[in-house]
Amino acid sequence: MKKRIFAIFMSCVLICTLFSACGDEASVDDEIYIPINTSSINYNTADAYIGTILETVTLDGTVDKPYYTNLSFSLVGGTIVEFNVHEDQTVSEGDVLVRLSSDELDNEIEVQKVILDSAQATYDALVAAGDENEAALAAIDLAIEQAEYDNLVKRLDYLTITAPCDGTITSVGNYWVGATVSANQTVCTIVDASKVYLTVTDSRNELSNITFGTKVDIAQGNLVVTTGKVIDTITTTSSDRFSGETNTITSYVIMPDEDVDFEDFGTIQVTFTTLRRDDAIIVPTDAVFETSDGYAVNVLISGTKIQMEVTVGIISSSKTEILSGLDGTETIIL
Repeated sequence: MKKRIFAIFMSCVLICTLFSACGDEASVDDEIYIPINTSSINYNTADAYIGTILETVTLDGTVDKPYYTNLSFSLVGGTIVEFNVHEDQTVSEGDVLVRLSSDELDNEIEVQKVILDSAQATYDALVAAGDENEAALAAIDLAIEQAEYDNLVKRLDYLTITAPCDGTITSVGNYWVGATVSANQTVCTIVDASKVYLTVTDSRNELSNITFGTKVDIAQGNLVVTTGKVIDTITTTSSDRFSGETNTITSYVIMPDEDVDFEDFGTIQVTFTTLRRDDAIIVPTDAVFETSDGYAVNVLISGTKIQMEVTVGIISSSKTEILSGLDGTETIIL
C-alpha cells in the first residue's frame, strides 16, 4: 500500500515538473518573437497649385468727420477785439468767431469817402454845365476813386473770421482779446459736421500706391460685409519738437458701394489690396518654414519626404507665393 502511494506521489511531481517546464518555454518564446510594425508613414499633405494671390493690408476704420479747416486771417494781421471760440464748441455757418481791430482801416475809409464824394460832386457839376470832355475825364477819376473806396471796404471782410460751415471747433490757438495775430497764423480749427465718412488712418505707413478709386473690402463682424472705394486722401504733417523730424500720416476716405448702417459697437475692418499676382505658384503658408539659408518646404516624392529650398514672394494669411524651387505640381507635406 505504501509503495502504491509513493508511486502516485512521484507521478504527480513529474507531471508538475513537466507543466512548469512548458510554462518556462512559453515565456522564453514570448520574449524572442516581438512583432515589428512595417507599415508606411501617412503624411498630411496638400497640393501646390498655380493661381492668383493677393497681398492685402487690413486696417481699422471709423465713421468720422475727416474734413477740417484751419482758420486764419489770410491777408492782414492785427489786434484781436472779439474772440468767440473755445475747444469743442459747436458753431453754425456764418457765425463770427474772431475779429481784428479796424480803427486804422476805418480812418482810411473815411478819408477815401471824402475824396470819393468830391469826385462825385465834380463830375455832377461838369455834367450839369454840359462840358462833355471835362465830364468824361471826371468820370474816369470818379471810377478810380470808387474802386479805391470799394477795395478799402472789402478789406474789412478780411478782419473777421466767420465759420465756413456748421461744425465743431477742435483746437484753439493761444489768443485772447487784445492779443496780436499775424497773417496766415492758425487761430482755430473747425471740423465740418456735414461730411461724415468711413475713414481709415494709416498711422504706420503700411499702405502704398493707394489712389482715388482703389477698391476695398469692408466688414464689421457679420453685421456688415460689403465693398467700397477710396474717394479721397487726407495728409496730415507734424514735426517732432524734440528731434525735428517730420511725420506724415495719411487718412483714406472710403465710400461703401451700398448704403449701409454701421453699428456703434464692433471693429470696422477695411482691407486694401496692395499687390496682385496671377499665375503664381501657391502653397499653404503652414508648409513653409525657415532654414539657416532662407525658406524651405517638405515635398513628398514616391513616398519619401524631401526638403526643398524655396524663395517666397507674397504671403497672404493662409497662402504663400513660391518664386523659385517648385513648379506648382508638387505634393507638399504640411
